[in-house]
Amino acid sequence: MTSNFAGSAPPQTADALLAIPTSPYQKRSLEAALGLFLDLKTKKALHRAHTVRASALSRLLNVYEWNTAACWTTLVQAQWDALLLAARRKHHPRLRLCVDLTSVPKTGRELPFVRVQGEVYGIHLVVLYAVYGDLKLPVGYRVYRWKPMGFHRGQGSPSPVRLALELLSTVPAEVCERFDVWVLADSGFESAAFLQGVRDLGFEFVVGVRSTRRTDHPGHVTVQDCEHGSWIHLANWPWDTLTLARVDRGQRTFFSVASQLLPGDLVAREGARRWAIESFFKEAKHGFGLNRFALRTAQGLDRWVLLVFAAFTLAMLCRADSLSLEQAAEVAARMALPLLVVQRLAVQVWQEEEFLRQHGYALSLSRCKT
Repeated sequence: MTSNFAGSAPPQTADALLAIPTSPYQKRSLEAALGLFLDLKTKKALHRAHTVRASALSRLLNVYEWNTAACWTTLVQAQWDALLLAARRKHHPRLRLCVDLTSVPKTGRELPFVRVQGEVYGIHLVVLYAVYGDLKLPVGYRVYRWKPMGFHRGQGSPSPVRLALELLSTVPAEVCERFDVWVLADSGFESAAFLQGVRDLGFEFVVGVRSTRRTDHPGHVTVQDCEHGSWIHLANWPWDTLTLARVDRGQRTFFSVASQLLPGDLVAREGARRWAIESFFKEAKHGFGLNRFALRTAQGLDRWVLLVFAAFTLAMLCRADSLSLEQAAEVAARMALPLLVVQRLAVQVWQEEEFLRQHGYALSLSRCKT
């Protein structure tokens, strides 16, 4: 990361987000919520926020009518702008768009969109994650909702494949023109509909496939019967010649196909870059509080995810080679929310007032003119 991002983007992005709520009360609550999500040392519970009560944050997330869609538009535009800025003066920069389904385990039955998926009871999100060099940003999500009883295949809520293609279709034209865009996904997105949809959008892909995936060779020939680096056609999607890569990990072998005719080792290395989104899921759940969601409204879920994505984005924009993500989040809070950080420090100092008085010190805080 270069200092250009840390110098301008975090304060501007935070100011733009905080300018969207109409009342000062809502602005103060949103600022406190964003500060809470940037504090990676604190568990994400509403009562742990500084300067406002838990009830105020609950009303902000569940009840008050402030323009969440405008916040999402502002955040996503700032993310694409940061990616475009990072690629300035670069020749044919490659942008990798990782898509994957992640599950947030839950136990309550009154939470929105809970269902069982892959033996996990909870909320399931399809996430679009943009990677360019060291800059990695979550640029969109969709909720994989439950399918009503009695609905057959093709009915009910959209599948993860359809949700992923919907997310990919939101990539701005300016980004598509500037970057060589590659889509990376695991075997959960190996369907012909997904491969065709990605190609229709004009993107290249490296997608994992099951070992039992059939090719169009005569007889029952699957990808596990083909050699590493071979050119194949899939049985139900014979339109493009694909390159097959095999990766051995212990006693298991993983397969992936690329839309370009490349050496097998290059396809394998490109496919391995998909793991960046798995790292994001881990940080989002355990550092930024995605798994701490406990609100009972769909609007609350959307705003909770907004805060997670916004805090992660601000931290990434402030991250340098020598900083951990936790340190970068602290830098982001100081740059984007300086008054909140000052108030937090003041509270901590005043909590020690009695201790200081016992040792002969008088405490006084005043603001200097600058």
